[in-house]
Amino acid sequence: MKISVFGCELSGLVTAGALAQTGNEVMALPIGIVKVEDLQNGVLPREEPGLASLIKSQYEEERLFFEADWSLGVEYGDVLFLSMPSWNIRKAEDIVDLISSTAEKDLIVVNQSTFPIGTADRFLQIIQQGFARRGVEAKVAVVSMPEFMSEGSAVKDFTRPDRVVLGGDCQEAIATIRDIMRPFNYTVDQIKVMSTRAAEYTKYAVNALLATRMSLVNELANNAEHFDIDMEQVRQGLGSDGRVGFSYLYPGCGFGGPSFAEDVKTLVGTLESKGYDADLLKTVLSNNESQKEVLFRKAWRYFHNRLQDKTIAIWGLSFKPNTATVDNAPSLKTVEALVAQGAKVVAYDPKGKKAFQRYWGEDRQGVSYVNDMYQALENADALMVLTEWKHFWNPDYERMKSLMAQPVIFDGRNIYDLNVMQSKGFEYFGVGRGQFI
Repeated sequence: MKISVFGCELSGLVTAGALAQTGNEVMALPIGIVKVEDLQNGVLPREEPGLASLIKSQYEEERLFFEADWSLGVEYGDVLFLSMPSWNIRKAEDIVDLISSTAEKDLIVVNQSTFPIGTADRFLQIIQQGFARRGVEAKVAVVSMPEFMSEGSAVKDFTRPDRVVLGGDCQEAIATIRDIMRPFNYTVDQIKVMSTRAAEYTKYAVNALLATRMSLVNELANNAEHFDIDMEQVRQGLGSDGRVGFSYLYPGCGFGGPSFAEDVKTLVGTLESKGYDADLLKTVLSNNESQKEVLFRKAWRYFHNRLQDKTIAIWGLSFKPNTATVDNAPSLKTVEALVAQGAKVVAYDPKGKKAFQRYWGEDRQGVSYVNDMYQALENADALMVLTEWKHFWNPDYERMKSLMAQPVIFDGRNIYDLNVMQSKGFEYFGVGRGQFI
């Protein structure tokens, strides 16, 4: 099958590479600042486990190629995937207009992007009206197939999905996309077919539910500290209830990422446009922004409101492990707050350093960067753990103590055992671990 994928960010590249790997002939077309020449040379816009080798192999085997001219993509593909960030809906509309004004053959348009509810129906209407004006008798269908990829596991999420949501009214189009996805749906049928609007709403609903769950767990953890309760013990009790489970049940310093909170904000706007206040979701978002400063507030109280000239080591700048992305990461607000109070921040992250430097700017003071996790601890008055990178889990505790001016740890991901840390001589403060400062 000839497939065009519009969008060469994370979801577009994973889609293009995975579909090429199963035998399709795929043209991938950037829609933003990503350059065709960079893609051809293996320079990708995101670091993602397994993605570079996937793209390289399919490009070398000539099942995947890149073009800059969108009109070539419209002409080439029998199925056109729209796979771009939610804030790029204008670009998607430009592509749909191009399809409407130039396409001459039967087409299936698959929207993977998280656009407002009703977008697929609107795109279909635009294309059909364009065909009618030009007297084109070709058939067109728009299928909603929201992507559920997470940074750090995107290739696995696409190729071994726990569900594939397909929204559409054209059974022939649904059958075609089902067949395209068949190699990833071989063992157990994970495809859920519904209306386009239901599919669009499903993506928003999943993110809203997960955000609400995480926000509630953080609130429970924050309050547990006032009762000298270790939330880790409560988490074990909660998760063992089959109605609750353990997924997304970890208290911490807030969730981030380029699209997660933005999707919830978009849903709030959509609901408000229909006259619904969406107070619960607005509270979830507000609580999460406050939670991003939970470690700063602990440090502020621990040092008796005097952070001036304190050296604070940061382990982890990216919003989650296995990614270089710092968009909406807790590190942004935490570092901002520390520097505003006169603290000196020494930061280490195995991948997120450059992205954070771009955010922070070259001219701003207060933050220095190191290339080794232990180097960040030299003469530090405290360590803050903001990202749960695997090599942070079992550090050399004696080395840590010997390097730090004060053996104080604020753990925003609860990766350490409270009793172990205390036995090693650290003053240890997690999120909801029973100690209130």
